[in-house]
Amino acid sequence: MLSFAAITDEPPPVVQSAGHDRCIVPMNDENIEAWLNPGASNLAALYALLDDRDRAYYEHRLAA
Repeated sequence: MLSFAAITDEPPPVVQSAGHDRCIVPMNDENIEAWLNPGASNLAALYALLDDRDRAYYEHRLAA
């Protein structure tokens, strides 16, 4: 792999409260092929792939 890109979005409140201002967008496995081989400049379809994701729950604790 010579390069990569990480797509980020606004973080959920629990991630923001830990001090982070961005959060990686997790892509569903079934959308990867469509993301890597997009149609003829259908930007709306690409945004739909990014929106089709599980909303993870994160938990953090302050270190003692």
